[in-house]
Amino acid sequence: MKKTTIYISSILLSIFIFSSCQEDTIIESGTISSTQHLIAENAFNDVVRIVEDAFIDNGTSKFDCPEYILKNADSSDMDTMEIIFERENADCVTYGKLRKGKIIVTYTGKYRDSLSVITTTFDQYYVNNKWIQGTMVVTNNGVNESGNMTFSIEVKNAKIIESGGKTINWEAMRNKEWISGYNTFENHDDDKYLISGSASGNSTSGQEFEVNITKDLLVELRCLDLNSCIITSGEAELIPNGFSTRIINYGDSICDCNYSVTLNGTEYFLVVD
Repeated sequence: MKKTTIYISSILLSIFIFSSCQEDTIIESGTISSTQHLIAENAFNDVVRIVEDAFIDNGTSKFDCPEYILKNADSSDMDTMEIIFERENADCVTYGKLRKGKIIVTYTGKYRDSLSVITTTFDQYYVNNKWIQGTMVVTNNGVNESGNMTFSIEVKNAKIIESGGKTINWEAMRNKEWISGYNTFENHDDDKYLISGSASGNSTSGQEFEVNITKDLLVELRCLDLNSCIITSGEAELIPNGFSTRIINYGDSICDCNYSVTLNGTEYFLVVD
């Protein structure tokens, strides 16, 4: 199998988009739509973890930033928490990323409560100068036949806007199964999840794409302590509109944010920040 290595920073993606001819070549090689899907996916995996942290110890975090504001006493049983990433005279950095703005969480119950619904929106929320927008709804579906807690995660109308104004549009419908670490509440290092489902979106060039997970994605929260991507293995097929299907391989259980894309017998290696 032919192999090609491509290193891509989301900040530099616009460099590749300067003529329609070259753009078609890049899309066919998988370096635009595949990479930008991974950028969006990583951004919302990151949000899931931040929101989960917010429910630990009644909103008290091990970080000195963010600040949590609880707004309870809602007669409809829908409470609100604001996660505020601001510090006086200092940057707010969590899990190795600079953050600004607010994450707003409304919820009917805590993350571990069966049938709870947790809805997340954003107010001028930036991560490393990328502006994150959209709505994420996490529903706790209780325990499955294997005795593992399960969740559905829907991301709607998401936008990842880069500093130059280029926009990734993204939506997803995922199912998550908590397969390890449930009984060690205060220790995230042994938490593991399996993710299935689909996604769709538009790259910054306007290229539409669909994504289907073909081998469950393994999420390992131990990678957070390394400030790395939390998906360590699995496969998905990405189908850009009008172009060939390509396969995204998420790695071999190493916390390194390294991925590969196989297209027409050639394997392209991507490093996504």
